[in-house]
Amino acid sequence: MSDDEPQDTASNAVVEDSTAELGARCIAVQVRGGLYGVRMEDVQEVIALSPLTRVFHAPPAMAGVTSLRGEILPVLDLAILLGAGEATPRTSVEARVVVVREATGLKRRAGLLIDELRGIRDLPEDGLDPVPTTVSSSAGEIVVGVVPESPPCSMLSVSKIFASSELAGLAQSSRAPDTSQP
Repeated sequence: MSDDEPQDTASNAVVEDSTAELGARCIAVQVRGGLYGVRMEDVQEVIALSPLTRVFHAPPAMAGVTSLRGEILPVLDLAILLGAGEATPRTSVEARVVVVREATGLKRRAGLLIDELRGIRDLPEDGLDPVPTTVSSSAGEIVVGVVPESPPCSMLSVSKIFASSELAGLAQSSRAPDTSQP
């Protein structure tokens, strides 16, 4: 964000979140006209959209899998996870895959299919604004707050994306069957 961009000085309720660390930044992405942010420390890299292999019986939010330097990378459609309607078009020259990973816990990794990269933004030192009550229930599951500076940017939680109800069936079906004999 440049110094000549307008700053919103309105004082709203602030969300207490570790996202508001001093000097914290996010990668801003566009999905179906909305602006979303992913914390830099959760982003491994951004790659061009390559052909995806659809996975049989996968939930609609799983766009498919691709190979990233010889490893299988699941690619999730962020538009579907946000409840923003149809899947992201895979023909746009601006479409990208943001490879994210959990910093703690299970340390899962996946690609997020997005419409367009919108740059890097600084996160406010005084925290994020609360999630508006008008967001869809799907978006409410994964949005943790809003960067109020213009243009507003909804911050996403990578851990909450992996725990999303849209992907619950995937977690159930990925468990190995119990083959132990009594």
